Amino acid sequence: MTFDLFRRAGVPAAAVALLSLTACSGASGSSASPTVTATVTVTAPASPAEPSPAPEASDTPAAAETPTASATTATPRKPAGPPITDKTPAPFGGTLQSDPGHDFTKGLSPSKDGVVRGQLVAMHDENVAEYRPIKFVKEYGGSTTGHFEGPPEGDATAFAAPLAKNVVFLSAVGCDGKDQTIDGRYLGSQRCSRDKLILRADKGDLRALITVDGGQIVKVTEIYVA
Repeated sequence: MTFDLFRRAGVPAAAVALLSLTACSGASGSSASPTVTATVTVTAPASPAEPSPAPEASDTPAAAETPTASATTATPRKPAGPPITDKTPAPFGGTLQSDPGHDFTKGLSPSKDGVVRGQLVAMHDENVAEYRPIKFVKEYGGSTTGHFEGPPEGDATAFAAPLAKNVVFLSAVGCDGKDQTIDGRYLGSQRCSRDKLILRADKGDLRALITVDGGQIVKVTEIYVA
């Protein structure tokens, strides 16, 4: 029965015979005879029911399959427009001015001192006007035929600054809005009151060269659009 158990476990017959001989010798020999001990190392074959895992089943990916950061291409950022300075921009310029360093996440505040080609879009009270930079988009090949555009939808580029008490407003359509009062660059030439400026700014359709000094709007020169 012992031999049958070893046979089921897959132990070779020669190893079983050697074990049997060793056991018999130990039983019949005298006490003076040295004891012979046989050490048998048996390596059983792997069971078919438990196959070795295939290399591809490993949880650790091979080094060649690990993605590297160098393979990622960053989307290039769109360059900012020319910064706001004290130099008067072209009335019909085709790029939006920028205000480097301005934090637009802290609410509306004045742009840096200089001249902004912009649109007055609202009055927050009797003194503070909101404005944003604009650019001119030409149409039909004409130098002054086209329309103005502000920042794209979702862009937070906007400013707000109080109107100076002695603000200069040069209208391109007269103080009553019925005339054409412009110079050779299609800029307003008729000076109107501060109240007229507030009324125009509150309608949100006043496009102009806006001069900011000391955090206040000190001059608004309207740009004529046919």
